[in-house]
Amino acid sequence: MKTKKVKLIQSIAKAHDILSFFVHDKRTIGISEFAKKLSLPKTTIHSIVKTLCYLGYLEKDVTTGKYMLGPYVFQLGMKYATNLDIVSIGRVWAERLCFQYRQPVNIGMLVGGKVVVVLRVEPENRFMTYPQTGSVIPMHTSCIGKLLCAYTDNYRLHELLESYEFHALTKNSISSKENFINELKMVRSMGISFDNQESIAGLAGIGGPIFNYTGQIIAAFAITGDADFIEKHRDDIITTVKDTSLQLSLQLGYIPANHQ
Repeated sequence: MKTKKVKLIQSIAKAHDILSFFVHDKRTIGISEFAKKLSLPKTTIHSIVKTLCYLGYLEKDVTTGKYMLGPYVFQLGMKYATNLDIVSIGRVWAERLCFQYRQPVNIGMLVGGKVVVVLRVEPENRFMTYPQTGSVIPMHTSCIGKLLCAYTDNYRLHELLESYEFHALTKNSISSKENFINELKMVRSMGISFDNQESIAGLAGIGGPIFNYTGQIIAAFAITGDADFIEKHRDDIITTVKDTSLQLSLQLGYIPANHQ
């Protein structure tokens, strides 16, 4: 049976090509770079880019005159994330953990190279509400960020960290790429991650990865709350996080024997 050839609308295809460069390329790209990469006239590129900017898919850096992804791409990414099974399935497990320990539980994913909280469940009467769903959180100080980096491939990790700035948010924050890489090795060997008051003083966490049917990490979760509580129940939380990580992943089709 022959596959029916789809007739593409060329202007939309070109817009797709322009946006696709940001998947693996640097943060900002100029008109000349687009034109060279796509072998198209600058006038054609300029018209498409101008339209994408108007619609919010791109935005212009007024300092350099180059372009970066716009806010509407982020909104679409968040909408895509909330439509995934991970959110509906993960909510059940997050609510269980939250009820068990009376501490907030977050689930996060990589969205456009950023670690974004796609689901947060918290007990009633909580005063500390950070991070909320949709928040971008640091890779180097969060349980979720460490897990997503630890289980990504070396090429992708290099992309994520190439221009990453290791700001010290607390005295416990990892402040160098070398130390972060060492931390990722520990995370991978243990299968869990820790936030030792690295993002906010007084706030700690323990997190686990979420794998899909291909054995790839697609998200991560963390119990993140009062540091004294987390430390007091550390061993119990570790056991629960590891079990939850496995059970949640199995529900998404994960087969442990196929995971390297």
